[in-house]
Amino acid sequence: MSGLVTVVALSLCLILALQLLAARRARRALERRLAIADRAAHTDPLTGLANRAGLNRALDRQRTTSRPGDHVAMILLDLDGLKETNDLYGHDFGDSVLVAAAKQIQETVARRTQHETGLAACAARLGGDEFVVLLGADARSGVAAEDAEALAEELCAGIASAEVMAEMPIRCTASAGVAVLPAHRMHQLITAADKAMYRAKSTRSGTSRYQPLDDVSERIPRHRTALVALEGGAFQKEAQA
Repeated sequence: MSGLVTVVALSLCLILALQLLAARRARRALERRLAIADRAAHTDPLTGLANRAGLNRALDRQRTTSRPGDHVAMILLDLDGLKETNDLYGHDFGDSVLVAAAKQIQETVARRTQHETGLAACAARLGGDEFVVLLGADARSGVAAEDAEALAEELCAGIASAEVMAEMPIRCTASAGVAVLPAHRMHQLITAADKAMYRAKSTRSGTSRYQPLDDVSERIPRHRTALVALEGGAFQKEAQA
């Protein structure tokens, strides 16, 4: 009788162990599916960069980690002449241009954040031919305008040197706008960077100029707020008014 009880007990233990193992495997499979779904929801399928939802998540994270007095920066890049490229070579080739530009952006941002302790960044594609790089503070007090300027210059130069397709020696260029704002004005970053980018694209002067953000950030001291415009990697700083 005792032997039968032992067998039954061992059988029950084995069944319980198998059920626990199955539940653990099911939980891990569910976690993997959720992670895949989350990644898909926050990633641009063409370029592999963050999409607008991914950028919003990065902005929310930056709001949480920023301290009083911190500054954050945004670089808005717009590829020059992509519509004409699509018309001339087709949209498949235009997609190749976007992928090549995104690869350069991703590599440049990764290289910069690897060598600068405390610099957090998110590279995203807003849609069409527009890309964004968000620079925020991680272990230091905010982002200096010089950091954003240097990275924007490097990004434009990298995009201009990117090889789209080996059999077609075509290069693309980009216009970029940079906005540096106090963290509590983070919601105005895209508007400010967009204004700078369109100024760079319209002037085609290859120059950069600091300007006060009176139209998007009233009551911010001028010496603490910068709006920078540049085009095609060329960068020439002028004194702030």
